[in-house]
Amino acid sequence: MTNAAGNNMVDVLEHCRVSPPLDLLVATNFLPLTFFDIFWLNWPSLARVYFYEFPCSTTEFTQTIVPHLKKSLASTLKHYYPFCGNLLTPTTLSNNTTPAIRYLDADSVSLIIAEFNGIASEGFRNLSGDDARDVDDLLALVPDLPQDGIVTGEDETVLVSPVLSIQVTLFPDHGFSIGFRNSHVVADGKTLYNFISTWASINAKQLIGEDDYKNLDTLPFYDRSVIKDPKGLASIFFAECLRMAKEFTKAFAQKVHRKDMVKATLVMNEAQIYELKKLASALLPHVSTFVVVCAYVWTCMAKARAALGQEINVETEVVEHFVFVVNTRARLDPPITSNYFGNAVFPCWSTLNTIQLVGEEGFGNAVKEIRRALDEQINNEEGVLKGIDTIFDRIKATKGKIKFGVAGSPKFDYYSTDFGWGKPKKYEVISEKFALAGSRDSKGDLELGFCLSRHEMHAFTTIFTDGLIN
Repeated sequence: MTNAAGNNMVDVLEHCRVSPPLDLLVATNFLPLTFFDIFWLNWPSLARVYFYEFPCSTTEFTQTIVPHLKKSLASTLKHYYPFCGNLLTPTTLSNNTTPAIRYLDADSVSLIIAEFNGIASEGFRNLSGDDARDVDDLLALVPDLPQDGIVTGEDETVLVSPVLSIQVTLFPDHGFSIGFRNSHVVADGKTLYNFISTWASINAKQLIGEDDYKNLDTLPFYDRSVIKDPKGLASIFFAECLRMAKEFTKAFAQKVHRKDMVKATLVMNEAQIYELKKLASALLPHVSTFVVVCAYVWTCMAKARAALGQEINVETEVVEHFVFVVNTRARLDPPITSNYFGNAVFPCWSTLNTIQLVGEEGFGNAVKEIRRALDEQINNEEGVLKGIDTIFDRIKATKGKIKFGVAGSPKFDYYSTDFGWGKPKKYEVISEKFALAGSRDSKGDLELGFCLSRHEMHAFTTIFTDGLIN
């Protein structure tokens, strides 16, 4: 199989579609999008992969493991049926319509079963490791989303877009990976985490003959009425997304991975995090792990660019932004349940001049700025959605500026995703420049994943490692 990156390191054994039981619901079900969802309309799809060390032959894989995964996936989709459906996006505002997810009876999810065609021992060890690996090689383990369709009606044209695809890849006698590609419009990190956790739990239960899934706390909640929209933000956001579609497409096209892009994982242990907190405590009380880790990464990124020859000039005051999202579920008024299906995250912008990041006070400046942005968003009289009606103005204001963000969260226990054959050996987010996850083996450690060019990775890793107190 050749993926979008032109990589043919895996052979497809089967390409199938998995549907929930036919008695799921009525023939057609529409799930309207909220302003939280519509905000992500122009963003590219997300890619992640889990590696499982479970030695098995091709025969055992195709005759035992794959059938179990298909059966449990179908059972999971009974609860998570929107992942089978399609995103319907009008291309105009002619009828004042907004996008929705449509599920039709017998809709399905694309599932690819593949086999690594190189030396399995080397491939599994390398791709599930921490050292720099070619992004193209990791992307070979993640399927593309099926192509969009188009429906042309009397008054408007509607794009019909699949929202999820899955690939299970065998490394004979060593293990397998499960790769996910999904649209951000349909699910934020919490929703996708709940979906994958539900699938893993159901598969593990089915392996031992259990079929009671009703008590799983990750089953989704769909009531859109809990998201209040008195200002009509859904319609406003949709109009903005249509207007900015070409700009977003051009911007993301310029950021597509290059052939020299690599993915590496750096582990920050509990003692190192504690030392960063000690430094930060001289500036602010009660600074979180998230704040100090992101502040440290931000400063290291700026220093790496300086080390690679990017001019840092005090007079030009080069502005850069660090962006992160806040999960609003528990902070809305009233709060919504943690298993709410969809998006419920709101972006926060931290802004500093590069010169403020590369100097001796860089880490402290970054800590204070990230903390300021966080406090401004969650500790104000207007609530966690303060400023949401100007969010597209913020995006326009940062056009052409240096910016990057963080994906994932140490609050999500990715390494508990056990399908019944053991917890993952490795979890990777491939689609983001910087991703954060808890450690597999130590509760207090963190895994930091980075996608950079080879020369950027070398400079960044050196600065990152040398700056930590071991």
